[in-house]
Amino acid sequence: MRNVIHYMIILAASAFLWGCSDEPGPKVVPEPEWELDLVENEPAPQWKAPESGIYQFSMTAIIRLSGFLEKYADPKDEISAFVGDECRGIATVQDNGKKLFFLYIRGNEGEVQKVTLKYYSAKNKKTYTCRDFLVFEQNGTYGKVSDPAVPPFEESGKYPETMTAVVSLPEALPFERRDKDILAAFVGDECRGVGEQVDATGKIVYQFEIRGKKDETASVYFMYYSMQSSGVYKAAESFPFVDEGVQGTLDAPFPVTLQPVVE
Repeated sequence: MRNVIHYMIILAASAFLWGCSDEPGPKVVPEPEWELDLVENEPAPQWKAPESGIYQFSMTAIIRLSGFLEKYADPKDEISAFVGDECRGIATVQDNGKKLFFLYIRGNEGEVQKVTLKYYSAKNKKTYTCRDFLVFEQNGTYGKVSDPAVPPFEESGKYPETMTAVVSLPEALPFERRDKDILAAFVGDECRGVGEQVDATGKIVYQFEIRGKKDETASVYFMYYSMQSSGVYKAAESFPFVDEGVQGTLDAPFPVTLQPVVE
């Protein structure tokens, strides 16, 4: 009983001292909707499959989206094949445990032009293009069910470049950390990735895939939202965006310190 009373006295004293601190607390705000924004508001394409009998031969492409784009997949998505301006095949997603596109590409003997693949993301309102990507092969295959092909569609998107980071918070925080807190990476005023909490030998760190624009070198900084204080904090530390760059590891994370955003 004496230990409980002693603990309560310490807790009350700590709360009193925090309340008397001259350090400004963060501005109270609603939970922010920090997320990577890939929406580009392009109209849905009006692709038309080729009429039967026009092309003598076909090849098969079994395609899966990259792990990055598959997070934004939608049943209305389509993948098409083009040779020049001619649509040579259209496929929608088939979900049988894996989300695959079975694309039949039509062609004639002696095709010279390469096949361009296009992917329309209904959620992102964006057509991604792998231009002059395949050589048409009579009865040929590109990918298989056990090992589907993964075209690099995101290279034609809003943020084609990527780097990784592992970030750690200071031991002493001006709030009680909760699992639903958010740590996000920013470039300018754009969110470029949200950290995933990972337990690294007993310490919580945040793993990031940070997306960037072509040839971008601007600084990456971090913002933290605390559910306990309903406040936003900004990290003092930053680093330049580097395509395929790495900042921090699970064993040696990139440390940041947080200051409340009061305005």
